[in-house]
Order: sequence, then C-alpha cells, then structure tokens
Amino acid sequence: MREQRRKDAVWQFLTYAFVVTMVVVMMVPLYWMLVAATLPQEQFLQFPPRLIPGTAFLDNFAALQDRLDFVRTIRNSVLIAVIYTLLSLVLCSMAGFAFAKYEFKFKEPIFYTILATLVLPIQLLVIPLFLLMAQLDWTNTFRAIILPWAANPIGIFLMRQNMKSIPDALLESARMDGATEFQIFYRIALPTMRSSLAALAIILFLFQWDLFLYPLVILESADMYTIPIGLAQLTGFQRIYYDQIMVAATLAIVPMVVLFLVLQKQFVSGILAGSLKE
Repeated sequence: MREQRRKDAVWQFLTYAFVVTMVVVMMVPLYWMLVAATLPQEQFLQFPPRLIPGTAFLDNFAALQDRLDFVRTIRNSVLIAVIYTLLSLVLCSMAGFAFAKYEFKFKEPIFYTILATLVLPIQLLVIPLFLLMAQLDWTNTFRAIILPWAANPIGIFLMRQNMKSIPDALLESARMDGATEFQIFYRIALPTMRSSLAALAIILFLFQWDLFLYPLVILESADMYTIPIGLAQLTGFQRIYYDQIMVAATLAIVPMVVLFLVLQKQFVSGILAGSLKE
C-alpha cells in the first residue's frame, strides 16, 4: 500500500510538473509580446532582451494608428466576427436540430456530405468564391466575408450531437400541448443547449477573427481591412515595424481572451457534452 501511494505521488508530481512546464512554455512568448509592445523599435532586438515593460506603448500605438488606422481595423473585425457568430449560431443550431430530431429523405447522406466539406482546404475554395462574389458584385463588402461560411460544418456537427440528448418524449409532449415546431426549437431545444451554444460561439468567433487568406482576396480598400490583413501590411519590403506589430498583436488578442474568460465554463461543459454523444 505504501509503495502504491509513493508511485501515485510520483506520477502526480510528474503530471503537475509537465502541466506547469507547458504553461510556462506557452506564456513566455505571450509575455514577451506584451513587453515588446511597450518598447521602442531600437530596443526590440537588443541582447540580452529586456524583460521589464517599457513606456513606449502609447507612442507605438500612435505610430500604428498613423500608418494603418488600426482602430477602424479592430472595429471591422469585431463587426464581422460578431455578426457572423450570431448568424452562424442560428443556422447551425437549426440544422443540428433538424438532423437530430427529424426524419427525412437522404438525411444521413446529406449530413455526411456536409462533414466531408471539412477536408476541403480554404486555398481550394478561394478562387471559386471570389468568382462568385465578383458575379454578385459583392467584392470588397463584409457580406462576402460573412455569408459563405455561415453554415459552418463543425457547428452543425456539434449542435447535432448535443441536440440528440434532448428526450423525444419532451418534444412530443410539447406538440400535444399545441406548440409549433419553431416554438419547440427556441423554447425547449435552445435553452437546454446554452453551454453548447457558448462553446460554438467561441469556435465560430475565433474562426472568423483569424481568417486571413479569403478576406485578403475579397477586400480591396484599406478601410475595409480586418486585423490579420492589417498585421500583414506592417511587414514592408525594406523594414519590418516590430514595435507596431507587437502593439497590434496585443490589441488583437484582447477580444479573444475576454470572450473565452466570459464563456470559459460553458465552453468546457459544451465541448465535453458534445464528445459524449453518439
């Protein structure tokens, strides 16, 4: 018994040591980014590197704003990501409910065809989507960024897996009480899926927030740029603006961190709930 306890203690120590090591490894680059955002350009590559924050953050931000109008870029990204997340939540939850609780012809083939689209790389879709947007005269518009990805296959799959946990008897009793199918969806199905919706909201928001190649092709004017495209503009042919890049990257992660902190518990429970279903 004592030997077993000793082995358990050793394994527990090694597990905690591994977790702490991984946290440090992941936090060091993040901390360096925050410090570098407060340093002037000439101190960025000095050796040994400075590990204490400086006082040049506002100056770096002013230079960034003069070069790029980064405030407008942040506003564009937030607007696109929020609208996309809300629209995609509606579409994915409705599709997931239909695939989980209704029987219709070719249901399984359609569902697996939707999942099969996940193997298509975005590089393969950019040119066809650009040609389609050009025919619709939607180039250089936000709707061209939002609508093509609104019915997200991952979101449909996650919602379908979670919706299958709703008892069919509960839905039948609601129908017997005179509830319409839409009332069953938004009064019964959606309230029970709050944690899954929160998890999906984070996934969808991050997907749109980090999207780079497709907006780079679609958006033409600088006043329509999103954050990833704006960051790419800071790398010139003769000079890389490290100080401005670090300020922009620091500001870019703030909405993601805030969103995850607000929905952290729901995110974990929603992901685990989806993993336990069929």
